[in-house]
Amino acid sequence: MMDKIGIQFIINQYEEGTSSYTDFTTEVGLWESEKYVFQKYLSPTDHILDLGCGTGRTTFSLYQMGYQNIKGIDITPGMIREAQRLNSVYNTNIPFEVGDARKIDDPSNHLDSIIFSFNGLMSIPQYDNRFQVLQEVHRLLRPGGTFIFTTHDRDKDERFFAFWEEQKQIWDKQQQNPQLYEFGDIIASSKNEPNPIFIHIPDRKEVEDMIDKAGFQLVETFYRDELFDEPEAVKIKSGECRFWVVKSL
Repeated sequence: MMDKIGIQFIINQYEEGTSSYTDFTTEVGLWESEKYVFQKYLSPTDHILDLGCGTGRTTFSLYQMGYQNIKGIDITPGMIREAQRLNSVYNTNIPFEVGDARKIDDPSNHLDSIIFSFNGLMSIPQYDNRFQVLQEVHRLLRPGGTFIFTTHDRDKDERFFAFWEEQKQIWDKQQQNPQLYEFGDIIASSKNEPNPIFIHIPDRKEVEDMIDKAGFQLVETFYRDELFDEPEAVKIKSGECRFWVVKSL
């Protein structure tokens, strides 16, 4: 019997994609949709944690925009090594650390804002692990602090409705890939990694329920292409996604 997808699988998939993420960092930077939410909800004086920072695409861009109380954490050592190298390229001294978003060695209630961009939260296998991340984010944020993240949306893209109907029948018959945990899990190809990747594709209700259960209040959510027509360089590297902005209660 095949083993379930674990965290080491995720680390390996991102290690293989490090060079692609470096290109995304140095050649593309922030999406227009990201600029919108960051400028709307983050203050330049905020103490910000960039979870799943990769090679620093969002971290360096925010720093250059004036958000300089920022730190990046990623579970993939190769991504962090590359982000640290890019500090010398950008003449910055941003702290980048290897860390697991489920358990961060930082004090409680000391951060103003946390971001988890590029569908990073849903790259974590198993619902309990993803919910643990939300609990950890809630612990780290001061009351009223902001958490911004993105996910795909299973009910939003008509091109995949037939696929998900087929998947539902497979899961109902318990004939799914034994490596997976929950309906919505897939192993797929990616624009950014040479090897197959794991990702969980939720529907909107699943995420809303997690947000509420973890002690957050939903402030804003939107599907990217509803508000923004991103440049082609962004579309080449990333699919459509839903933005979530929540506040810690």
